[in-house]
Amino acid sequence: MDRRERLEKQVSMRAKYGATAPSYDELYMEEQVEKYAVALSRHRPEGPILDAGCGTGLLLEYLAATGLLGRVSLYVGLDLTPEMLARASRRLRALRILGDLVEGDLEYLPFRSGAFNVSYSFTVVDLLSRPWRGVTELCRVSRRGAVYTLLKKAQKLRRSQLRARYVGETDKDVILYAECGGRKELG
Repeated sequence: MDRRERLEKQVSMRAKYGATAPSYDELYMEEQVEKYAVALSRHRPEGPILDAGCGTGLLLEYLAATGLLGRVSLYVGLDLTPEMLARASRRLRALRILGDLVEGDLEYLPFRSGAFNVSYSFTVVDLLSRPWRGVTELCRVSRRGAVYTLLKKAQKLRRSQLRARYVGETDKDVILYAECGGRKELG
């Protein structure tokens, strides 16, 4: 896929998720919570974390509701879609935690290397033009590891290509962990 095609895909995704933002929670909350439960049972957040593809901030709300936010010193949510970030901003303010939201692209994360202990990316990597690039970026900014999901039907993506270890799965997704630093386990 050339640069023009990648840009067109990005514009299309941004428009799709911008239009979906008002109903996203109603449509996908249950599915997302299932992924969080599987992933966070093995890889608990601690210190500064990145939620790459944060959408409406559902992960942030889940962390607060399950008591997992206590060891998070900084929450940063990144999303491509301003409409999603506007909704996440309301959640962030309501929870009154130290955090920030950034509009950006997972393939080109605007953070310094090693800025986060762990990065999470739910329902994003297999939507990228270059999934391997997204995982590489998650690892670049993470000292320990990156937890991410892939749709089971996305057969074109192989775990070995993405340096991943199996964490678990839901009906639709496989949850993977890419070790990025010296420690293998986070939780």
